[in-house]
Amino acid sequence: MALFGGKKNHAYLGMDLGGSNLYSVAFDHELNPIFHSKIDTEARDGYLHVIDRVAVQIQELKKRLEEDGFELAGIGLGVPGLVQSEQGSVLVAPNLGWSQCKPVRDMDLPQELKDRTVLLNDVNAGLLGELHRMTDDPQCAVAYFCGTGIGGAIALNGKLVEGKDGAAGEVGHMVVRSGGRKCGCGRSGCLEAYIGKWALNAQILKALDNKKKTRLKSIIDYNLKKQPVKSSSLKKAYEKGDSFTTELLEEHYAHYLAIGLSQTANCLAPDCIVLGGGIMEAMGEYLLPVIRNNLESLCMGPPPQLQLAELGDLAGPLGAAIEACRK
Repeated sequence: MALFGGKKNHAYLGMDLGGSNLYSVAFDHELNPIFHSKIDTEARDGYLHVIDRVAVQIQELKKRLEEDGFELAGIGLGVPGLVQSEQGSVLVAPNLGWSQCKPVRDMDLPQELKDRTVLLNDVNAGLLGELHRMTDDPQCAVAYFCGTGIGGAIALNGKLVEGKDGAAGEVGHMVVRSGGRKCGCGRSGCLEAYIGKWALNAQILKALDNKKKTRLKSIIDYNLKKQPVKSSSLKKAYEKGDSFTTELLEEHYAHYLAIGLSQTANCLAPDCIVLGGGIMEAMGEYLLPVIRNNLESLCMGPPPQLQLAELGDLAGPLGAAIEACRK
């Protein structure tokens, strides 16, 4: 049966725009993937260059769909930043270097394609994608996507809560330690300043400078001052029983993440919290029991169900396509 009443030849394009890559997936009317494409974002070349690359990609993928007998009925574009979906505005997207812009309006596209395009926050899109694959329909669901940054999203009865100026769900900038570490947002004590990858880099670099014994020294063959630590490096060291990595992830990372989760749990009492992003995808099976342990002691009521995201890179494009279907 067609989803949202779409026609059998209708296709929807879900696009996840990150600081490094633009990942696009075409879906049929039942939201089954047809094909995917990934290109470099080239964010360092500026706003106009990036939106031009997005516009060209839309045109190329539209042509490819038409060659396969599909009509492009909707486009969803997920962006990492504060997004006002109804206005089509991005207030700020730090990883892209954007501020106060309207990317869909500014793209060199026919108006008919602009009219079919919806803009949303990338983690909001990821949560919609994860909700789609769930068998149960949670009344209240929250997502924490943990990687270089810490992004979040909230959905009530399957509908996104965007809040004033699209700022709802900024879990990475909840204060978990008053007067604590300086965060990239300019404030102090934010969750991201403790468990974002650049924060973990600082811990690792300090340990290496202090000649602390850790397998990470031989595993990491890239410059931590220029590149955030890879989740695969942390996993490899953890699985080898490295005591420093174990302490970093179980006593530091899980501790501060649980503090952030408890604030959400005590405020919203969600049915479930979905944990995704690079670190949780790589390390979730090991860290989830530790995080649950920490969380139980911090919640006023029963802690929410914690579950790992299952769709990986597909979640964002799928959620963006779902939002496009709804337009």
